[in-house]
Amino acid sequence: MKTPKFTNLAVFVIFFGIALIEAFEKQNWLEAALFLALGALSLFADIRKT
Repeated sequence: MKTPKFTNLAVFVIFFGIALIEAFEKQNWLEAALFLALGALSLFADIRKT
């Protein structure tokens, strides 16, 4: 079964985007960098898999 085209992007924005915004609000730069790296890595893996 094929997933809709922008499902992976929506998951990236919802989960990693909200976590990244929260880390920026707390000015926790290490946590923000971690969430950005994990989000980019998972998005890259999902795009490459399809």
